Amino acid sequence: MEKYSVRIMRSEISGIKNVNYGEVNYMNCGSINSKGKITKTDIVGVYGQNGSGKTALVESLDILRYILRGVAVPYSIYGGILSPDKDTSISTEFFIENGVTKYKVSYTAFLRKNIEKERIEIRKEKLIYWQRGSAWKCKRDIEFENPDYDDDNLLDQKQISVTSEHESALKTISFLWSMEKLALICAQNCTSVFFNRLVFNACRSLNKNEDEIAFRDTIMGLMQFGLVDLNVVKVNELGKINSNQIIPIFVHRETESSITQECINLYIAGMSEIPSDAYSQVQSALDAINVAMRSIVPNLQVEIEKKMEIERPDGTKAVQVEVYANRDSKRFLLKYESEGIKRIVSILNYLISVFNNPRVCLVVDELDSGIFEYLLGELLGLLHKDMKGQLIFTSHNLRILEKLDAKNIICSTINPDNRYIRLVGIEKNHNKRDFYIRTITVGGQKEELYDEDDLIAMGYAFRKAGRMEADQVNLRFSPEAESALHN
Repeated sequence: MEKYSVRIMRSEISGIKNVNYGEVNYMNCGSINSKGKITKTDIVGVYGQNGSGKTALVESLDILRYILRGVAVPYSIYGGILSPDKDTSISTEFFIENGVTKYKVSYTAFLRKNIEKERIEIRKEKLIYWQRGSAWKCKRDIEFENPDYDDDNLLDQKQISVTSEHESALKTISFLWSMEKLALICAQNCTSVFFNRLVFNACRSLNKNEDEIAFRDTIMGLMQFGLVDLNVVKVNELGKINSNQIIPIFVHRETESSITQECINLYIAGMSEIPSDAYSQVQSALDAINVAMRSIVPNLQVEIEKKMEIERPDGTKAVQVEVYANRDSKRFLLKYESEGIKRIVSILNYLISVFNNPRVCLVVDELDSGIFEYLLGELLGLLHKDMKGQLIFTSHNLRILEKLDAKNIICSTINPDNRYIRLVGIEKNHNKRDFYIRTITVGGQKEELYDEDDLIAMGYAFRKAGRMEADQVNLRFSPEAESALHN
């Protein structure tokens, strides 16, 4: 199976939570556009006020991951952050390498929340891609709007329209021009018409000419990226870790015919079941974690103890294990370790992958949560120097500002119509932490980074809450209440 290397160049989102519009250019966007190659360590940290759109960017990338995997965006997770009154759009630019062949791709999905049917619909999609020669050339574009969402009568013949400025060049890709059944299937499943298993399988045989090969590489490259190499660690996973529920372990498996990735959840406070065919990969992942752990917490190792092998009701076999921490030869269940240690264990395998593998893109919300400030800074400094993959993260810890270059930092703003900017005016001799704090207080950027009115409102709110609390105390100890108490 071919291995595609994919890098996210740019994100543009609108209509997600409190982000009316926001765009982020990642580190190699300029060099890819001008030179067609990656020249910089690809790490970007997003900083800003609480509620200023940092997590919305992470969630948009997770929604993109579902779309590229060819599955429905789960309504139970993301229905609450989309508006029912207007479309949400997620536009992403990618760089794809397949050997010496290079492509630049722009993909936009227009989503609509359907409250009545409790689903997120992919109403419209636009795919544009370029192939690299001496410059970016051979532009191709495909736009599709699915009419099957607007009519519940499945027996009606819908007018399916695929539009392209380069229709004649794409005529050999026959299924693009006869998508009635595919559009209906995708509307029923709320999946992309470009990224799904049917199109993926059809692309395998596209190799007659340059246009077929370019379309094939675009679809298969992005689907492989979504299925295997794009990893999103969301903040809600912290709750499961901190409440002693699970530690997620990232497992990567490759054969001659397939590349797969899965997340094995190890239960911290009880018995875990690992599929028998994944047990050796989980053990290998823990071995790698322990090698890296020695440089972070020298006296700590994480172990799994095999309890018994079982056969599940569906006929598959699994291994039951418990997870232990071994610290200075003292062995105890991992649930008794600190939240910070459990957080490090849960994310370390992802960091190992992005450090060593140029195909991996890791997106982490609140990377700093539970991790010692100095250690976090040193870890980011190492990644910034030698990392091969792509890391996108949000954080509140200003220590990282001292370890990364200014161009690696994106600031979220208080303007919902322009949520993300880079700081300007930073000189080499500036302390970026001090510069950021000074910017918050005195301004000087294209957008405000912090709403000073919140501080005034905060003091008023605290005083008002104090008066309400005092009123409650007085009510509890009123003469009537004291009399009732004594009686």
